[in-house]
Amino acid sequence: MDFGSAHDSKEQVRQAVDIVDLVGSYLQLRRQGRGYVAHCPWHDDSRPSLQVNPERQTFKCWVCDIGGDVFSFVMRMERLEFREALEMLAERAGIQLTSGPAPKHEPGSPGDKKTQLAALAWAAELFHRHLHEAAEAGEVQQYLADRGINDQMRDQFQIGFSAPDWEWMVRQARATQFSPAVLERVGLVGSRDGGGHYDRFRGRLIFPIRDVRSRPIAFGGRVLPQFADDRAAKYVNSPETPLYSKSEQLYALDIARDAVAERGNIVVMEGYTDVIMAHQHGVNNAVACCGTALGERHLHLLRRFTDQVVLVLDGDEAGQKRTSEVLELFVANQVDLRVLTLPAGLDPCDYLRANGREAWEALIDTARDALDHKMWLVEQRVGPNPPTHIAAEAVEELLAVLAKVEVAAGETSSSALLREQQALGRIARRFYLREDDLRGRLKALRRSTTRLVHDAPEEPPMVIDQIAPALLSRWEQEIFELVLSDSALVGPILDNIPEQAMESRPARWLYELCHRLHSAHQPVTFDQLMAQATHERQQKLLIDLDESAGEKRESDHDQRLTDLVEHYRKHHEEQNRRADIANLRDGNLDPHAEEQLLNKFFDNLKRRQSGSLSTDG
Repeated sequence: MDFGSAHDSKEQVRQAVDIVDLVGSYLQLRRQGRGYVAHCPWHDDSRPSLQVNPERQTFKCWVCDIGGDVFSFVMRMERLEFREALEMLAERAGIQLTSGPAPKHEPGSPGDKKTQLAALAWAAELFHRHLHEAAEAGEVQQYLADRGINDQMRDQFQIGFSAPDWEWMVRQARATQFSPAVLERVGLVGSRDGGGHYDRFRGRLIFPIRDVRSRPIAFGGRVLPQFADDRAAKYVNSPETPLYSKSEQLYALDIARDAVAERGNIVVMEGYTDVIMAHQHGVNNAVACCGTALGERHLHLLRRFTDQVVLVLDGDEAGQKRTSEVLELFVANQVDLRVLTLPAGLDPCDYLRANGREAWEALIDTARDALDHKMWLVEQRVGPNPPTHIAAEAVEELLAVLAKVEVAAGETSSSALLREQQALGRIARRFYLREDDLRGRLKALRRSTTRLVHDAPEEPPMVIDQIAPALLSRWEQEIFELVLSDSALVGPILDNIPEQAMESRPARWLYELCHRLHSAHQPVTFDQLMAQATHERQQKLLIDLDESAGEKRESDHDQRLTDLVEHYRKHHEEQNRRADIANLRDGNLDPHAEEQLLNKFFDNLKRRQSGSLSTDG
C-alpha cells in the first residue's frame, strides 16, 4: 500500500473539503445535536435518515446502510470513480494535484488537461454556433428538421456543424490560446504528411460526446452528402485521446443519469439521433455507444448507475450478430440484460416518430432477458429439424451460457433457479432430450469451470468492496474497537495477536492496514484509517466500529486487551490440540512423533487431575 504522494494528495483534499459544506451543497441540512441530518437522496426518505458528523467528517444513512467520507459521497452522488471524485474535489478546493513522477505540463501546452478540456468546450460551442449562424448551414438545419429533431434537442445536446473547409478549425483557433498541436492532441485536427493540419470533421453534422460531468471530451460527426464524396465514412468519431476512450464512454449518459436512477434501468441504442429522438419523446434514460459495440469496460460504467440494461437493436441482420457478442458478457457478470429487437427495417428514431412514447414503452416491456434471447438466437440459427451433430452443438452452446450464471454469482437466488429450470425445460422440449440428462451435463460443465477457476494463478486479495458483505466476529470487532479507542494499544495487539488469527476477510484487510501504518510509524487513528479506505464498504465498516467503540470508551482498556490475548491463547491451543488428535487418528505421524504426542497428552491429563485434586482438598 502506497503511503506516498497519492495518499498525500488524497489527504490534502480531504482536509480541505468540509463534509458539511459539501453535503449542504447537494441537500438541505438541519442541525441535530453535534451533527446534521438531511433527507437521504438514495431512498424514499420520509424522515431525515442521512446523518453528517462534522467531527469525524463522515456521513451515514441508517436505512440504506451506507456511509463514508467526502470522496464516497461525491462518488455516489455523481456516479464517479475515485480518481474522478478526487479531481472534482481538488478543483473545488483549489488544489493542484500532482501525479507522482509523471512530468508536469505547462498551462496551454498540448499535454495540459485543463487546456485540453477548454479546447474541446470551445470547439463544441463553435460547432453549435456555426449550425445556427453559418450561411451554408441551411441544408443541415433542413436535414435535422426532416429527421424530426426540434430546436430544444439541438440546444440540449449542443448539436453542431463543421464548415466544409479543410482548415476552418485551425483558422478559427488563431484568435484563441489553442495551438494546432493542442487541437491535434484532442482529436479535432490531423497532421498532413507534408506539414500543416486538416479538419477531422470537415463538412459534418457534429454530436459532442460528454463525460458524466457534462464536459465535452470528444465528437461524433455524421457525413452530409452535399459536403462529402462517395468514399467518406458515414460516421467519424474522435480518435483515442488522453480524455477519451470509446470503450469507456456512453453518449448522453450525463443527460440520462437522473432518469436512469429514477426508472432503475438504462436503454442502450446504436445511434446518436436515436438517443436524441428518444429524449425528445420523454424516454430520458436512453444512451448510445460511441462507434463500438458494448464491451466489458462499458459494463463497468453501466454498473455504476444501474443493474438492468435494455439493449435495443435495429431490425437488421447486423444488429442480430452484434447481440451474440455481448450476451455472455452480461450473463457471466450477473447484469440483468434485456434485448429488444425492432421490427425489420426500423431504427428507434423511425419507430418513435411513427408510433410515439406509449407504443415504445409497450415494446420495451416485450424485451427478452439475455438467456431467453440467446435461446431464441440459437433456435433461429439451427432451424426446426437440425441434424444430430448440429443439435448437439447447439445444446452445448446453451448449457455453456447457463453454466456461467452460478459460477459468476457465487450463489444462486431462487429467481435464478427458476429461470434455469425453465431454460432446461425449454431446451429439453426443443431438442427432445431428458431434462435430468441436461441437468447432469450442466453440473459437469460447472464443475469443469470451477476447476479452471481454482487452478488459475492466485490473484491479489480482493478489497472489501468487491466481495459479499461479511460481518466481523465479536472477537474481531473487540480488537478493532480497542484500536480505535486507544492507539497506544496497537503495538501490544499486533505483538500478541497475529494476522492468521483473523478469520473474516474484512478483519484481515483492517489488520493488515493497521500493521502497515504502525510499521511506517504513523498513528493508527480513525482519520488515518479512513484516509486509506477508498471503498465505501471499507469506510462503512470503520464508521460502524468507531460508533461502537465510542460506547465503550469509559471501559478498562487494559483489562479488555488482557482478555483478548487470553482468548486467543486458549483458542490457539484448542486448535493445535484438535490438529494433534486428527494426526493421531489418521496415522500421519511416525512412531517417535506419535510417542512424544501421547506423552504430552498424558502429562497434560496428569496436571489437570492434580489441579482438580488440590482444589477439592
